[in-house]
Amino acid sequence: MPKTLLPENLIGAFFAVGSVGEIDPLKPIEYVSKLQLPYTYQVPKIREEDMVRQFASLIEGFETQGDFILEVDMYTYQEIVSHDEPLLPDEAHSHSLYILPEYGPFDALKTQQTAPATMCFSTRGPDGRQLVSEQMLRFYTSLMERVAKGLVEHLSPICSKLILSQDDPAVSFVIQLIEAGKTGGLKVEQILRAINRVYPDEVIPAYHYCDDWRELQYDGRHLLWDTPPKLAHIDCVRYETKVDSEQAEKINNFLEIGGGLALGVLPNVDEAYDLPIIETLSSGLDATISALVKSGVSIDLISKSCMVSTQCGLSGASPKLTREIHKCANKFPSVFQETISTFS
Repeated sequence: MPKTLLPENLIGAFFAVGSVGEIDPLKPIEYVSKLQLPYTYQVPKIREEDMVRQFASLIEGFETQGDFILEVDMYTYQEIVSHDEPLLPDEAHSHSLYILPEYGPFDALKTQQTAPATMCFSTRGPDGRQLVSEQMLRFYTSLMERVAKGLVEHLSPICSKLILSQDDPAVSFVIQLIEAGKTGGLKVEQILRAINRVYPDEVIPAYHYCDDWRELQYDGRHLLWDTPPKLAHIDCVRYETKVDSEQAEKINNFLEIGGGLALGVLPNVDEAYDLPIIETLSSGLDATISALVKSGVSIDLISKSCMVSTQCGLSGASPKLTREIHKCANKFPSVFQETISTFS
């Protein structure tokens, strides 16, 4: 069996999606830097740290005061796709990139960036049309490749292992546009190639899709499991982990070739909690793993290949909940192992 991408010491540890429910960008460093897997956090309440604006701001012609309007002329297009120098958001658009290094070095570190398809879907031209086309996918793939290089160059000196996650919440909407013939010849296969092309060789690849991951399929292919191995974050709160035997086999194969799962079993909003965090985690892990095992996913593979997470980012959580989840995170591995032991 190939070695899993997930370092053994991170099994059951907290995999943070990225956003935090804070206002002051300095506050999260107090608890993020103490995690087993620290990460470059985003503070979406700061307008500039929106997951699209954060990276689109690197493009000349992006309307920083508007609603994701981008006018790409030939010069701007060539400036992005014809060069490969690393790019990095400035401090105004990513405070943690410049705060976190002061608290290193770290054994492992996680960072994240928006995937090319979601960048396409989330920006519009001056005429109001979404920039979803073969040409714009190439443009955003080049941009995000250069950002990934910039993150590696900036963060590798302060960690031994760097996990780079791509956030891709809009990929299913792009696929719908492709199916409707509204993308000028863009193909799903090109989107998959773009995702994998962005990851530099130096990183542990990860991927976050916050919609119904069970249905992320196209033409008989599952777009999470039938791809090169990575750490796949899945929402297990909104979407029960009961799957059919075919998908269970695909998950087993994905884990067997080295992939891993970040199980999003914790709610990401205050009102969803009726029990304390650790009790909620224990209950969520039990239900999630039980459904996977009953579906045919190997408990042995699960025990070696999983981290623990919230269902999505914490941008909608209160500062109090955000801090409590991080404060409890050092207990997550033991809760995970206790849950696993009940299936032996």
